[in-house]
Amino acid sequence: FLERIQEETYSEPIAAETAAFLKTKRSEIADLLQRAEQFASLLQSKQQEQILCHADIHAWNLLVAESGDFYLVDWDTLIFAPKERDLMFIGGGLGGRKYSPCAEEALFYQGYGRTDVDPVGLAYYRYARIIEDIAVTCERILLSAEGGDDRPRALINLKSNFLPGRTIAMARRSDSHE
Repeated sequence: FLERIQEETYSEPIAAETAAFLKTKRSEIADLLQRAEQFASLLQSKQQEQILCHADIHAWNLLVAESGDFYLVDWDTLIFAPKERDLMFIGGGLGGRKYSPCAEEALFYQGYGRTDVDPVGLAYYRYARIIEDIAVTCERILLSAEGGDDRPRALINLKSNFLPGRTIAMARRSDSHE
């Protein structure tokens, strides 16, 4: 998509705004890709236990009933991976804003228990998720003029990744090599 926006023009307003925004973030997105590749290489050199991961376990996929029972939904992305694949969502800025990332992590691990978390895995999965979200949004906006009312919301969500304290900043915070 970074190459496409250099060569193509978009007449649909949301697509044109998306392309213009991505042009301003080109070097930052290239850095995200470079970091994800760096951490992927480091992870491949490690032997890690693979467990069954939900792979999309963020606040929007947790439902809490009035009784206090909670339900984990959206089970269409199950994968065997290191536990950091799911743990990357904790304090990662995806869904819910009731608590700061640090408070969210403290509350989560209070219930989860003590565990060693691989910072390389955490950083990799956070970068990979951001890149995936950017790509999915670009596909949705730049490859189609359909979608109606959700197109402006998709662009707002895309831009929000780059705001201070949001997903990219949180990924960099977990980046032990920064």
